[in-house]
Amino acid sequence: MRLILIRHAQTVANDEGRWQGHSDYPLTPAGQAQAQALADALAHEQARQPGEWINPVLYSSSLGRALATARPIGQALSVPIASRDALREYDVGVFSGCTATDLDRDYPQIIEGFRRDGHWDDVPQAEPVAARAQRAEAVINQLLADHADGQTVLAVTHGGFMQYLVAALLGTRRIWGFRPENTARFEFTLSAAAQREDLGSPGGLSTYRCRINRFNDCAHLNSASRR
Repeated sequence: MRLILIRHAQTVANDEGRWQGHSDYPLTPAGQAQAQALADALAHEQARQPGEWINPVLYSSSLGRALATARPIGQALSVPIASRDALREYDVGVFSGCTATDLDRDYPQIIEGFRRDGHWDDVPQAEPVAARAQRAEAVINQLLADHADGQTVLAVTHGGFMQYLVAALLGTRRIWGFRPENTARFEFTLSAAAQREDLGSPGGLSTYRCRINRFNDCAHLNSASRR
């Protein structure tokens, strides 16, 4: 399966430096342009290499910012959007909608501890980290169960949850932090059989059974800026 994970385009909250979580903010004009640039790039690739786009399907987080990013992609590829709650961003609890200044004013002790230790489970009302990891694992397992090897699957999700999805794909022993850019693409080639392999088998030691094709790729934005 060819799996393309996509972070949503820039929102008003991104531009203002606000935590979002389950709170929803519209795309900025720049975000709308980002989403369209990605859609155009995907359509161009589909037209140029149709053999790599077998029965494409498009999933999106049910939050508005992800759906707004997915719409031009669906139009460009002529595929419907399947909305999924499981792809939503994790709930950031009392941080939702806050800027750094807001947190310093309203939750000084909580934000001081969070900045020091990074422990989400100390943030009131936030989704527990174990639940995030379990949800990501379930998403990947469901995609592998529902789609055939060789099929192209696109999923528009969120920067925070993306880190858990990538960990589930790679089978890491811990969650590695990285910063997905708006409309960045993370593309993988994998199969249900290969996903079950590990370092104890020849297949698990092969660099050809599972592939990372793109990681935090925003080349479509560079192309758009030159038009």
